[in-house]
Amino acid sequence: MTAHVPAADVCSEGQGLVNIDTACTRAATYAEAIADTETIAVHRAGGRTLAVNVSAGLAMPAFDQSAMDGYAIALGGAMLPAGTRLPVAGRVAAGDATVALPAGHAVRVFTGAPLPSGADAVLMQEHGWRDGDELILNRMVRTGDNIRRRGEDIEPGESLLSQGLHLDARHVALLSAQGLPDVAVRRRPCVGVISTGNELAQPGSPLASAMIYDSNRPMVMALAAQAGLDVLDGGWVRDDPNALAAVLREVSGRCDLVVTTGGASVGEEDHSASAVARAGGTCETLKIALKPGKPAVIGKIGSAAYLGLPGNPVAALVSWLILGGAVVAALEGRMVRRRQGCLMPAASRFGRRPGRTEFAPGRVVERDGVPAVEILGRGGSARLRPLAEADGLVEIHPLHAPVDAGEMILFHPFRDGFAV
Repeated sequence: MTAHVPAADVCSEGQGLVNIDTACTRAATYAEAIADTETIAVHRAGGRTLAVNVSAGLAMPAFDQSAMDGYAIALGGAMLPAGTRLPVAGRVAAGDATVALPAGHAVRVFTGAPLPSGADAVLMQEHGWRDGDELILNRMVRTGDNIRRRGEDIEPGESLLSQGLHLDARHVALLSAQGLPDVAVRRRPCVGVISTGNELAQPGSPLASAMIYDSNRPMVMALAAQAGLDVLDGGWVRDDPNALAAVLREVSGRCDLVVTTGGASVGEEDHSASAVARAGGTCETLKIALKPGKPAVIGKIGSAAYLGLPGNPVAALVSWLILGGAVVAALEGRMVRRRQGCLMPAASRFGRRPGRTEFAPGRVVERDGVPAVEILGRGGSARLRPLAEADGLVEIHPLHAPVDAGEMILFHPFRDGFAV
């Protein structure tokens, strides 16, 4: 099976398009890393960006301990064969204090229990049996068996976590194991979201002829909230560059990133770029080798980064996850890094033309007992039902055309929480 993985969009150069990585890098340059920090409880730090470097203050494990339920044995340098009988000198559970263990003796221990001084091996309980106060070995025991040594995981002073790291539950566990009750993180970026378009009606209001309900602004606000960002509802604006400029000026003064949906292309009714200029900002319009989501506007208004997304829902979602992810990473002082996805076989043939990296909704199915991805939604970036039925997004290499059943494609599961 052929595997197609991300690479430069080699078909785009002659079409005046920029590849995705270049677009992300350029978008990130308009974002200033947030300097404000706050100290929060470690258990609340998931999804936040670390503001300081963290070094270990404690060894992990903090003491030699048993890796198994069984018997700690003081071998005294010997290698004891099966059938050896040893007197059992007591019992040590996790959290108990210990005493010295004489050579040739054993003590009952449990996983995580401190190793008595003098003990140099642990026999798993399945490998011995008790005969009154004696332990009978049913296999050979060697020095070091089933022992977790002090500091074998982490030594004091060792670098643990670097500033700019996006924290998750793994890092929370590590910080907590070091006894840290709180941690310094960067302030959450605030994202203001504005929708544009004369055709938009707001949910809950009457729907006139030739109008559609606004789905992009609620979707992007939900995506930003799921990514752990503070969200400001910038409302809806008609296709009027002066009206949009006024809203952009107001929202940019309250946010780190302003996002608009619609009006990002170069048609007569696309006013994002001109509105940014009228608001006193700077911007550029990108044509990206991306499907959907070819047009986008990136820039800056005051100290706020600006991102103008396409108006079709799937295009807006894809553009947010790619370009929005790059801008948010820059705001949080993180490295701009695109998701790698996981390779899975295509469940069926998917016809397409080469030239642009394509993202499409995908559903995980089973084909011949093997998980595969069924590509959904043939027919455009305005369709929401395939998106709602999908388990994630398929990413198709620009030269991979068509996609035949069984060929490997990248899959980005939604269960990642739409993190950016």
